[in-house]
Amino acid sequence: MKKKHLIMLFLIILIILIWWINTYTIKTTYVTIESDKIENEIKIVQISDLHGAVFGKNNKNLIEKIKKENPNIICVTGDMHTANNEREKQIAFNLLTELAKEYKVYFVNGEHDSSEGFMDMLNQNGVNVLDYKKEEITINNTKLNLYGITNQYYSPTFDLNNEFDINKNEYNILLAHISNFKKFEEFGIDLSLCGDTHGGLIRLPFIGAVINRGIWFPEIGNDMQDMDIKCVKGLYKMNNSYLFVSSGLGSYPIGIRLFNRPEIAVIKLKNRL
Repeated sequence: MKKKHLIMLFLIILIILIWWINTYTIKTTYVTIESDKIENEIKIVQISDLHGAVFGKNNKNLIEKIKKENPNIICVTGDMHTANNEREKQIAFNLLTELAKEYKVYFVNGEHDSSEGFMDMLNQNGVNVLDYKKEEITINNTKLNLYGITNQYYSPTFDLNNEFDINKNEYNILLAHISNFKKFEEFGIDLSLCGDTHGGLIRLPFIGAVINRGIWFPEIGNDMQDMDIKCVKGLYKMNNSYLFVSSGLGSYPIGIRLFNRPEIAVIKLKNRL
């Protein structure tokens, strides 16, 4: 085999390896947030945007990674299957109901997994579906208020005060597939957990996401007029409110991720000492 053929073969193998690692191996992202409202350490695992992806037989690898973290609760922020894909729907259902056997699982839908049938199936099998609902839970000495919304878009008049009351002396967490950070902060949410962006799917060093919400290279520059376009992946802060945007697990609409591996997020809440 000629040298140039060997080089070409090496490059092809390298490209396939990079694609496989970036698309099919899970990373764990750790975030710590401090608040005077938190009395004891609380661990949340967030998963999002599975789109029917499988990591090991019956998602064994994904489940083991989650169990390794021993979370107090699991928050799921939508698009766990692609619309009208029955195979993916079954994969998502199997994963969430398996996790619900051992953990408190809280779910909000995205634009793909929003059918009433799917959400009813989850509700009937131990998954807490927060369809514009509020759940009050206590973990050791800390009271948490969990809010869940199901918006596919936000009108200019969107206001959480129209749906919920809030006690700002307690720690308030919002689950929403799509972020609307300014409105969440104005309502008084301490921590918003969102997905939808897939981290941009393809990211470039020093540049960040290639595209988000139809905007090319949204993370370049300092103009924060539309913060949600720039909030593509990771933790953001506005005044005393935090937003975490998961880059998700699946690879919809194209089967490739770059510099942006599938992610589970581990969010630790602790007292500010």
